[in-house]
Amino acid sequence: MRKHTVLFLLLILPVFTIAQKTIVSGTVTNGKGQVVRMLAFDDFISKKIIKLGESTVGNDGNFSMEFELKETVGAFLDINYQRAEIFLEPDASYSINISYDPANQLESYFDRQGLVYDFAQADEHELNHIIWQFNAMYNKFVMENFEHIVKLHDKARVADFRAEVDQTFADVDHPYFKDYMTYKMADVYQFARLKGKQALADDYFTDKPVLYNNVEYAFFFDEFFEKFLTSSPHIITISDLIIAVNDSSSNQMILRALNEVSYLKNEGFRELVLIHGLRSMYYNGTYKKPQLLSMIDDIKIGSHNPMHKRIAANLLKSLNYLAPGSPAPDLVLTNLGGHQFHLRDIKGKPILLTFFRSGQKGTKNSFENLAELYNHFRSGLEIISVSMDDDPEAFIPLANSGNYHWTFAHFGNNPSVLDSYDIRNLPMYVLIDVEGNISVYPAPPPGDELERAVMKVIH
Repeated sequence: MRKHTVLFLLLILPVFTIAQKTIVSGTVTNGKGQVVRMLAFDDFISKKIIKLGESTVGNDGNFSMEFELKETVGAFLDINYQRAEIFLEPDASYSINISYDPANQLESYFDRQGLVYDFAQADEHELNHIIWQFNAMYNKFVMENFEHIVKLHDKARVADFRAEVDQTFADVDHPYFKDYMTYKMADVYQFARLKGKQALADDYFTDKPVLYNNVEYAFFFDEFFEKFLTSSPHIITISDLIIAVNDSSSNQMILRALNEVSYLKNEGFRELVLIHGLRSMYYNGTYKKPQLLSMIDDIKIGSHNPMHKRIAANLLKSLNYLAPGSPAPDLVLTNLGGHQFHLRDIKGKPILLTFFRSGQKGTKNSFENLAELYNHFRSGLEIISVSMDDDPEAFIPLANSGNYHWTFAHFGNNPSVLDSYDIRNLPMYVLIDVEGNISVYPAPPPGDELERAVMKVIH
C-alpha cells in the first residue's frame, strides 16, 4: 500500500527544485531601442504567458538579461510580437545574434515571419542544436513519407525512422530531449492513426509522469484530449454532461465517469484531463460559462496538486480577461505634446480605444470614418488613438492631416501595451464604458455596428 502511495505522489506532484540563474545576451540587427523579451507559458493548458526577463537594445545593438529558472523550459524570444522558439536551461549562458526586420511589423500578427537568430558559438551538444537537428530529420521524414504513413498507415516506415533517430542520438542523454523526442514521435502515431487511443494512452500516459514543461508532451496531450469530454458518449453522454455543468456545476459527476476509463485511474491525471475539458467546453455554446468558471474555481480551491491549482487560477484569469464587464487594463501613453498619461485617469465618458500603425494601407480611410463617428458623438464619447509605430513621431503627420480632434498618443515602445489588450491585428478597436469596464472587445471598425455599440454605452 505504501509503495502505491509513493508512486501516486510521484505521478501527480511536480518536483520542486532550486532556481538557478540563466543569462541571455547578444546583438540585434536593426534593433536599437527595441525591447527584447524572453517569454514562456506558465502552464500548457491556460497558456498564460509570463515574462522571464527583458532588455532594451542599446545604441551598439547589444542586449543582456538574466533571470532564474528551476528547470529546462521552451521559451520565446520576442521583439514586438515577432517571436522565435528557444530552449533554456538553469545555470546556463547564451550568446545569440538576432535579425530584426521592422518592416515585418506592418504585417498581420498571423502573417509575420518569426525572428531569426543563431548562436554566437556553435555547440553541437547544446540542447537547442540537438533539437534543431532532430526536428530537421523529423520534418524531412514526414514530408517525404506523408502519403505512406497517413493514407497507407505504414508502421514499418515509422519504426525504421525511429531506429534511425535512436542511432543518431544514441550518445545524447539529456532528459528533456529524450522526452521531447519520445512525444514528438508519439504524435506521428497519433495523427497518422497508427495506434488506437488505448494503445497510445498505455504507451505514453499510464504510469508516466506529467511533463508540465515539455513542449512536445504538452502538444501531444492537447491533441489526444481535444474535445475529449464532448466527443466520448461511451464515457459520458452529452445529456449527462449538460446536467453535470449547467444544472449541478459538479466536477465529481464528470470525474466519476472518467474514472471508468482504464488510463484515467490516476486521480491526479484524471483531474488534469478534467481541467483541459472544462477549458474546451467554455467555448462551446451548449454549456453555461458561469457554471464552468465555478467548477474551475472549485479545482483552484480544492485540488491537492499545487500545479493544478496554478493552472486553474491561470485559466480563470484568462477566461475572464477582456470579457464584457471586466476592468479595462490601464495604459501609460504619451500624447502629442510628449506628456505621459494614464488611461484610468480619463473619467466621465465612454472611451473608444483605437490602436493603429500609420504606415498601414487603409489607415487614412479608417480615420475618415472615425471622424464621422466622433463628430456624431463628440459630446458623449472620448476617442484615444494609440500609435503602434516604432518611431514615436511617425504618426504626427497623420494626426494633424485631417479633422481629427480627439486624443492621439504613442504606446511608448512598451510591449506590455500589446500584451494588455492582446493586440494581434491593426487597426484594432476597444469600447470601454463610463465605469472603465470593457464593453466590446474587440469592437467592430467604424460603421453602423460600432455606432450601435457606442449608443448603448452612452445611453
